[in-house]
Order: sequence, then C-alpha cells, then structure tokens
Amino acid sequence: MSKKSLLISLIIILSFIPLSSADAIFTNGLQFYDTSIDFTINEVYTGTDAEAFRLSLDADNNSIVSEDEVENFVDEFKRNCTGQYLSYVLIDGGNAVLSLDSFNMNVSGARGNVSTSEIKVTVNIVYGVPESLESGKHSLWVLGHPAIEKMSISLPSEMIITDIDGIDELHTSCDSGRQLIEGRSGIRSFIVDDRQAFEYAVMIETGKSRFIADFSRFPSLF
Repeated sequence: MSKKSLLISLIIILSFIPLSSADAIFTNGLQFYDTSIDFTINEVYTGTDAEAFRLSLDADNNSIVSEDEVENFVDEFKRNCTGQYLSYVLIDGGNAVLSLDSFNMNVSGARGNVSTSEIKVTVNIVYGVPESLESGKHSLWVLGHPAIEKMSISLPSEMIITDIDGIDELHTSCDSGRQLIEGRSGIRSFIVDDRQAFEYAVMIETGKSRFIADFSRFPSLF
C-alpha cells in the first residue's frame, strides 16, 4: 500500500470512529529526539467498558480474570497486534520509514471478578527514525482519537516549529530546554485530490526558519 493510500485509508477509518465514551479516557505522550521517538499511551477504562474488557480477558468464562489470563492477553497482543502502531506516527508523510524498536504493555487492575471497576493500560513504544529530525524540514503526523483528553508532545529545542494543527486547547511551553506542546486531540482539515478531508490527527511542521506568519498561535514559544 502506498503512503498516500495509507493516509486515505486512515481517514476513512477515522470517519467511522464514534464520539468519546465516558467510560474510556486516553492520554498520549510523545518525546521526539533526533533519531528516535518515545511514545506512551495511557488508557483508563471504567463502567461498562471495563466490564467488557474483563469479559474479553476471561478466556475460561468463569467470571474471574486470573493473572495468567492477563499475561496471555499481553503476550498474544505483542505477537499479533504491534504492527498497527507503525501507522500511529508518520514522518514526512510516511517517506521516512520508522522501525518499532521496542514495545511494552502493562495492564493493571483487571484481575479478579468481572466488574465495572477501573482498568489501566499503559503502552510504551520506541520508534527508530532513519534520518535526523533536527535538520531540514519535516512533517510529524500523530494519529488522534476523540477519547484522547490530553496529548503532550516534546521536541528538541533545535527543531523549529512552523505550524501545529489538530490539537484543541493548544498550549506551548519550554520544559528542561525542550519544547512542549499540550492539548486535546482535535480535528484537522486538509486537501486530498482537490477535495477537503478531515481526520483526528496532529500535524506538526518543522523547518529552518524561526519566522511564523501568525505569532498569536504560539505565544509561549517566543
């Protein structure tokens, strides 16, 4: 599948995503470095979503989720489902092919009787980037979702931000010499084959020039 086709497929998929469930809350944190990306996804399930999650873990249908059942779920997920995460982040429209250098998942609170109590899932991914992100112009694309209540994206100070799109309630700051972008996952619009399209995703453009036409968009960067 071409990178353009991949993007269009993601747009089609995202157009069918329902609005955020009150029983599932996501937060994402990304740290971009020169040749790697550290991505942490936190998911919290309560109520009917937590109950449905436990039922999917309960392999022997005895209404009790055991330690082994949780571990089997994590192991099977790592074997069969990690490839999807290569579509969560795209550099330069997918022209820079990322590697999945490490993947870890932790599920906490799921063990015990099937119930609606809280379950937390934490996923940490480290991507390898084939070329330097700190030089030249780049586009950084991150998949969003209406349930993501908070996104934080940290960039090296050497990466000059020229545009940010797809984050609501945008706030920018500096933290330990790095640039920090925070907000909620939002909708960005763009043109595909002369037609306007929409998606839940963040697009950050970087370049060599510190000139930005609309300084009011990023007041805390200056």
